[in-house]
Amino acid sequence: MLNSRWVRLLACGAVTIVLGSVLSGCTVISDPKGLMKKPMLSMDKEKLFYVVQKEQPPESALIRPKDMNNTSMIRVEDLDGDGTREAIVFYETPNENVRIHGMLLEEQGDTWVKKLTFDVPGSELQSFKVLDITNDGNPDIILGVSLQEQKALTAYSYKGGALEQVLGGVPYNQYIIDDLQGNTLDLNGDGKNDFAIVALNNSGFASIALYQYDEGSFKEVDRLQTDYTVKEIYNALGGEIAKDKMGIVLDAELDDRSSFSQIIYVKDNKLVNAFKSPDQTYRDDKILSGDFNNDGIIEFGLKETPKGWEHYVFDSRMWFYTFYQWDGKDGKEFVSFQYRDDANLFHLNLKPEWYGKITIDTKSEKEKYIRFKMIDTDETVGEIKYFTLSQWEQEKGKRWKEITRTNDRVIASRNAQDSNEGLLDNMSQLNRKGELNE
Repeated sequence: MLNSRWVRLLACGAVTIVLGSVLSGCTVISDPKGLMKKPMLSMDKEKLFYVVQKEQPPESALIRPKDMNNTSMIRVEDLDGDGTREAIVFYETPNENVRIHGMLLEEQGDTWVKKLTFDVPGSELQSFKVLDITNDGNPDIILGVSLQEQKALTAYSYKGGALEQVLGGVPYNQYIIDDLQGNTLDLNGDGKNDFAIVALNNSGFASIALYQYDEGSFKEVDRLQTDYTVKEIYNALGGEIAKDKMGIVLDAELDDRSSFSQIIYVKDNKLVNAFKSPDQTYRDDKILSGDFNNDGIIEFGLKETPKGWEHYVFDSRMWFYTFYQWDGKDGKEFVSFQYRDDANLFHLNLKPEWYGKITIDTKSEKEKYIRFKMIDTDETVGEIKYFTLSQWEQEKGKRWKEITRTNDRVIASRNAQDSNEGLLDNMSQLNRKGELNE
């Protein structure tokens, strides 16, 4: 078992905000039995939050994890399988040597009682998950914490009224412990939960290690070392990487302009690269992988030049952003594609059946007017136009559909005259590229 030091989080705002969000995502459900758990009603939340406020020390502040995918401040679960729910919360004492502390409470009748507190050395709470990684059927408390520039993964199990640290101080840059739905991972297919940790050394070489709990401690099942250097691993996902194939996808930044995705699976308890070379996933942009067509399989993104733009200066080109899945062998399969505004104001999902059949008119002007057309016939299939607010008031009734707006502009799309389906299948709900600059 490894040793730990680390943690922090941001201080909570007004109580009126906290009551709406503190417990909004408090329970992670990863098994069918969990679906039958009674949800917390608003009165339950208020009671719990009142007790937490009463029990936290003076001059302390409740804190949230930095991970924007799960910012719930308090998690509620039956941690030891006895049928009674526990709540876990973290608070900060900035004026003390140990800044971060955890508090565990137990539900007793119609109230909550503090059972214990524990110190978490460090300065920032990066992430906070509640998942079963010790394979005993009960969820564990998993913390990603940091001290200055270093991050480490720590985990605790609650048994017999005591908290035991089962994992501590494993350095990481990224860790992959659950899938896109928050469920635990079984990467090697042995029926037991496991997880992977990615760490960069000072020279920029990355190591990917697979861990699993066995005979009372976490064992390293296998480790894969890269033979190339990267600037940063900026995104890490776990789940299906091809049909019926589990694995992980790492998005790595090579320099300020280029990146690639590394796809890894486990065979015979060995970590294996899906692609022999990063060339198949290389792009001149920082693109996040994800499940863009909601089929449960992770896609990686590329940046492709529309037909007719090949001879334009690189920075003057318009682009298609295309998304692929690993085919489970040596290649990739196209899934979907987008047009993205250079200022990243929107991501427009184009119809997959148009891929290879449409392009962007080279007479189009960035941040003014863009025409999508058929390659063979030059027929217009859709348009994007940037309007001033006054122009929009005059034009908005002329088949234009608003995509997004700024303080002084409206950006809208319009489909072909004889089509009622619209230029796009749907809009990206999340401008994920913004997450890269947090």
